[in-house]
Amino acid sequence: MKKIMLLISFVGSSYVSSDLKNDLEEQITPLMEKVIEWRHDIHQYPELSNREYRTAKKVENHLLSLGIEVETGIAYTGVVGLIKGSLPGPTIALRADMDALPVIEKTGLPFASKEKTEYLGQEVGIMHACGHDAHVAILMGVAEYLTKNKSQLKGNVMLIFQPAEEGPPEGENGGAKMMLEEGIFDRYKPEVIFGLHVGNGPHGYIGVASGPAMAAASTYRIKIKGVQAHGSRPWDSIDPVMATAELIQNLNTIVSRRINIVNNPAVISVGIVRSGTRGNIIPEDSEIQGTIRTFDPKLRAEIYQEIEQVASGVALGTGTEVSVEFDVGGFYPVTFNDENLVKRLTPSLRNAAENKVYEMTPSTGAEDFSFFSNEIPGMYFWLGVNAPGVMEAPGNHSPYFVVDDGALDVGVRAFVNLVSDYPN
Repeated sequence: MKKIMLLISFVGSSYVSSDLKNDLEEQITPLMEKVIEWRHDIHQYPELSNREYRTAKKVENHLLSLGIEVETGIAYTGVVGLIKGSLPGPTIALRADMDALPVIEKTGLPFASKEKTEYLGQEVGIMHACGHDAHVAILMGVAEYLTKNKSQLKGNVMLIFQPAEEGPPEGENGGAKMMLEEGIFDRYKPEVIFGLHVGNGPHGYIGVASGPAMAAASTYRIKIKGVQAHGSRPWDSIDPVMATAELIQNLNTIVSRRINIVNNPAVISVGIVRSGTRGNIIPEDSEIQGTIRTFDPKLRAEIYQEIEQVASGVALGTGTEVSVEFDVGGFYPVTFNDENLVKRLTPSLRNAAENKVYEMTPSTGAEDFSFFSNEIPGMYFWLGVNAPGVMEAPGNHSPYFVVDDGALDVGVRAFVNLVSDYPN
């Protein structure tokens, strides 16, 4: 009889403990007012990679105000918080990246960034053109909700506010890789990790891919050296600008003409072209930088070889000296979504997004979240933040990229649902 009574008591208390999500609807509206206010502030004062001092301090102060254990100064400016639940369960990691981009904002928003700094030797604007301000604000909101409702929290939640997702400045380490090297997973021992990214998708829709979700990324740099001369006497020069133009054209033929990408996508892009000081001087040097995106290591090695061959051919044909570097600033592996996690937790995402969830094809974007999900099972998903009814809008890294605040609650709901459902 005693055993039966104990069993009844246990079942009853388990039932009463309820679900972490039960109070979300009641609390979401005032919480989102804070989330939007935080985002606007962070958006107005963006910071480049490894320089996210103000953002990190804002996060730290918020977490401390909630009574959360906080560790700062990880990978320069990274912040980690730990919410300890009242019920037994695993440690779940949630990640948000904090850095902005060297982009002059052209959105015209009342809280648009006017910040400027020096980057690669020139004055640039700074803008949250990739939505990391939204990521930070969403996770700050999730932290507040989970703390207020930790009596129903199974296990612990590790909050990772990560610097330098866009890549650290040259000559510096940074990002997810550095946070791991400094031992955050060893100290906190998360069992699983979740992350999200806002983008120019339909308002409030969530996209998720199973398996390879985002490409591996490498930055290449090619330096061209010629002979300087007066612009009026080009025959006295060995012109690196002409060689650079030929090189760019030939690089664009690698993916389109030289390799088979029917079932194995790849991208080679040129993002930086630098040369010269005056219009009447043929310069001595030129430089280009760009990105390579692949899903297959063998294909990546083939592309590296093709770039070197193209560079050698241009050097021979123009008389210039051409040198090639790969993985400048590091290398991002493929972002892999654990298939079991995606299958098991897609219903949680559907609940968060009112069933507005779709299966994504692999993206040629890249993310250093990949370092985290190479260590432990992970799931990374996209949140559409276009204005309601807008299907096409400027995308990430555009100076016109705009996040519709009305979609951010889906991000908060998604993280809360995942934290609630994963231990079950």
